[in-house]
Amino acid sequence: MENILPTMVQDRQMLNAALRLLFLSIEEVMGSAGMKAVLNGAKLTQYLGNNYPPNNLELGVKFSDYGHAEQAVEDFYGPRGVRAILVRIGRGTFQYGMKEQLAVLGLAGQALKSMSFISQQAKMKLLLQQMVAAANKTIDQPTRLEVEAQNYIVVVDNCVCEYRPKHQTPCCYVTMGAFSEAMKWLTDK
Repeated sequence: MENILPTMVQDRQMLNAALRLLFLSIEEVMGSAGMKAVLNGAKLTQYLGNNYPPNNLELGVKFSDYGHAEQAVEDFYGPRGVRAILVRIGRGTFQYGMKEQLAVLGLAGQALKSMSFISQQAKMKLLLQQMVAAANKTIDQPTRLEVEAQNYIVVVDNCVCEYRPKHQTPCCYVTMGAFSEAMKWLTDK
């Protein structure tokens, strides 16, 4: 895989913690040998040997690093088998975020779950709003929440997938996994 960005995409800085959470989740799902293969495949060898970005909210890594890591996972498993793996990795990023860096997720921990005075539907909307606000403010990833009848649609206007080769179908499985895990966490289902 080449680390060449399309000419129309300007690489942006990302929070160190966001890339760290992705790496921790990839390593949990794929093991240390798989993580090594991903870092080599993504040409992110500076992170080998658990030399991951620090767990802080400083802008020290690039969105392209995140996209290249996702693409390296896809290259490892192939386009057919990667969906389930990337969704698991996305679920892991939410879980690690809950343990290590709530600010990346935009959450106030257990407070939202314990709000018994509002409906489950209202809690879901509030959680999605918090995560979307964090994507915009903390992560600098333009995102919005659209509401249609009983459906909530999270739209990521500038996805890390822009830093991956063009795909014929959506490939935002890590994001999908993180939001799925957020709903599971909230609803205990």
